[in-house]
Amino acid sequence: MLQEMQQAIACYNKGAYASAQKQCEAILKNNSKHPDALHLLGMIVGHTGRLDTAIQLIQQAIAIFDSDSVYHSNLAVFLARSGNFDASIAHYREALRLKPDDPGILNNLGMALYYQKDLAQSVHYFCRALAIKPDYHEANIHLSMAYESLHKMDDAINCCQQVIRKSKDKDQLALAFNQLGNVYLKKSQLKSAITAYKNALNNKTDKNQIWSNYLLALNYDPNQTTRQIFESHCDFGNHISQTTKARSFFANFPDPKRPIRVAYMSPDFRTHPVSFFIEPLLKHHQQMDIYCYADVQKPDKTTYRLSNYNNTWIHISGYSHEAVIDQIRSDGIDILVDLAGHTAKSRSSVFAEKPAPIQISYLGYVNTTGLQTMDYRLTDAYADMSEMASFYTEKLLYMDPCFCCYQPPDIHVTISDLPALKNQYLTFGAFHNLTKVSATTLSLWTRMLTALPNSRLIIQSITLSDPENISYYKQWFQSKGISLERIEYVGYQPFEHYLKKHHHIDILLDTQPWSGHTVACHGLWMGVPVITMTGVRYAGRMVGSLLNTLGLSKWIAQSQSDYIEKGRYWAQSLDQLAGLRNSLRDKMRMSCLCDGELFTQKLERIYREIWTRWCQRRDNALPETK
Repeated sequence: MLQEMQQAIACYNKGAYASAQKQCEAILKNNSKHPDALHLLGMIVGHTGRLDTAIQLIQQAIAIFDSDSVYHSNLAVFLARSGNFDASIAHYREALRLKPDDPGILNNLGMALYYQKDLAQSVHYFCRALAIKPDYHEANIHLSMAYESLHKMDDAINCCQQVIRKSKDKDQLALAFNQLGNVYLKKSQLKSAITAYKNALNNKTDKNQIWSNYLLALNYDPNQTTRQIFESHCDFGNHISQTTKARSFFANFPDPKRPIRVAYMSPDFRTHPVSFFIEPLLKHHQQMDIYCYADVQKPDKTTYRLSNYNNTWIHISGYSHEAVIDQIRSDGIDILVDLAGHTAKSRSSVFAEKPAPIQISYLGYVNTTGLQTMDYRLTDAYADMSEMASFYTEKLLYMDPCFCCYQPPDIHVTISDLPALKNQYLTFGAFHNLTKVSATTLSLWTRMLTALPNSRLIIQSITLSDPENISYYKQWFQSKGISLERIEYVGYQPFEHYLKKHHHIDILLDTQPWSGHTVACHGLWMGVPVITMTGVRYAGRMVGSLLNTLGLSKWIAQSQSDYIEKGRYWAQSLDQLAGLRNSLRDKMRMSCLCDGELFTQKLERIYREIWTRWCQRRDNALPETK
């Protein structure tokens, strides 16, 4: 039995999982209570993404022999992947009791606590791991992640730079540069972030998430042309096509009239901006069989609400890409919709293999995916003008008049009177992810404040939870002649408080080259209009699409001077602004922007059209054209 177990372990270590599984099953046939075989079999099935089975098998091993720290540690890994962080932490603690000074266990416990948002404790365990093993570079990278979440940005940067100085391992260097890029992006130091991501790719080009982070960052940069961004995405598409074989045959029955199986895949089926725009669809889908592949590591109340609509909900967090692809094929999905693109937890590798006959990019990303296997992109004619089609690897599908449908907040917060009527000056608001606040945008806001010397500005962002970031913006505005008392800085706010902060705002100021789409929707719902500037590409035209849909195109500036003039106009038109404030929520409620049923019906017609096209093309053996 010992020899067979050693052979199974050797197969597992070589990645020969099928052979290792056969060995374990043979051992368990003779001895169903062999703990090592149960544990290893759990590891094997866990690798394929069958987390529940993996957890059960390792729990059986522990029930037989509970004094092996490896059993507890590996069980904790799968519990964390399944989202059960409380149980994961308990088993890491038990593993640590059995092996008190194991740096690997300390590091993993730190990560579980990090995902549980117990950041102070996670820092404690990462530091313990590093005290035992000073060259434990993975722990230093993880410590940087915890410091970033605590808004200790300089400490986060220092951790990454220690790894970069000391390590010669390309994997470690890639991860360190990638994390450094994440920190710089959070600090709104865009140029440094892009440089860090490039350095990460120079060390390891096969890390798709690094590619995604790099591509995402390019969209924030006003110095990048549309063509440069497109070519970078194509570079990624060419890279992944060389390492991934796309599927060319599908068993899906090509009947244009049968029920279509549509699946949405996202890590953001949770309290996240995407949920405000996907919920109306999940609520109103009637003519399709809907599947949701939820890559959500830590489900919340929004996750549970979305999962209770009429859909087949499949939790894929912790699944390998191969396991996700097998699930999609097994479910017989006809149309697979990616809601993430190149944002966090991208599943580009899944879409590159094309597990479904029709694949669509929608909602979560502001640009092309760069994938030749992504057939379509859902947009509208304002957000993506016809001349932009050549900058997408996808074929554009238009959902006019607006690409999205907004689900108003389930928190009831009333609309206040216009603050300027009492203050006798305008208070502008900017409630953005500050990565969107480029130097170009800051200069534009400075011009607005200079043009209206009595006006005020409230900037709210989680990034401003760090006093160092506040100091940076104070110095910026002071250097431009804007006195300190004219600007209020607000850090993280619970969502209800965030909505109530609109009671102090007269007008929201938008950003470029990436406009604040969700920020604008929340603001308009709270009666606060937004001045935007028409952008060159989709990222900068989303807010304009919303305003056009609501009949508020006069709020879309055509130039920087026009942007300032709109501020001047409304400063002299407070009664008119107050009237608009009182009517905006009803205007939104009565518009197609909040008509989930109508929007979903239109979307289902589009799905039916492209499905019929695929069925006809399949019958005629014609390739797809873009």
